Amino acid sequence: MKKFKLKNKKRLFITLLLIAFVGCVAVFFVFLKDLPRPEVFTEAQINQSTKIYDRTGKILLSSVYGEEKRTYIPLSGIPEIMQKALIATEDSNYYQHFGIDVPAMFRAIKIDITNQTNTHGASTITQQLIRSTFLTPDKTISRKIKEIILSIELDRKYSKDQILEWYLNQVPFGINIYGIEEASLTYFQKSAQDLTLPEAALMAAIVQLPSYYSPYGKHLDDLLVRKDYVLKRMEQEHYITVEERDEAMKVELVFNKLPKTMAVHFV
Repeated sequence: MKKFKLKNKKRLFITLLLIAFVGCVAVFFVFLKDLPRPEVFTEAQINQSTKIYDRTGKILLSSVYGEEKRTYIPLSGIPEIMQKALIATEDSNYYQHFGIDVPAMFRAIKIDITNQTNTHGASTITQQLIRSTFLTPDKTISRKIKEIILSIELDRKYSKDQILEWYLNQVPFGINIYGIEEASLTYFQKSAQDLTLPEAALMAAIVQLPSYYSPYGKHLDDLLVRKDYVLKRMEQEHYITVEERDEAMKVELVFNKLPKTMAVHFV
């Protein structure tokens, strides 16, 4: 009798597993049908600014742009310290997951259930790139499922370095300022490849809330606090030493004034 009950329980468990599997596959294909394809974000496909120089070609007079002011650069032009600052803060398991961080997602769900909130998304860098490029920011179940499917597909097709390059050129760093190169030129009057550790930490700090944390906004103190948080995360991930962290925290950052158009009549 006991054996009979055990067999029935086992069959029921297997049946439920099969039903769940078939349900997941059905949901996957329902959403897949209408999804955009996560094709390559080539330099030519990403909006960039038109730059007007003087006759020497060295002095930038103005930058003409629409909604997105951007200058695309390859990952080789972005210092490793900037890449590490971003990964330590936004997605510490970036090189280990397959587009989504399952343990982080479950932790976020647990926190939201405990606190009865809906604020912990646990989105990876890949998911953030997909969301900012193809999807709306609406926090709905259908959007989240689409985001997960596209993120897994993007991670399957392209290398981590390629996705990171697209991300750092795609995301906003303030009002109308997109991509790390344009942000670096705007805030520090230097190319991204010349960013120092504290400057890179500040750039990574802006990513979470670009409009709120803009150096030209009203929340500079909050931005500097988050910059120190980024440095702490970098030290915790063993990207920098405690001494480097403490030294970087002491550096007083000087921001470029809001850029103005030079030679207005000519431009």
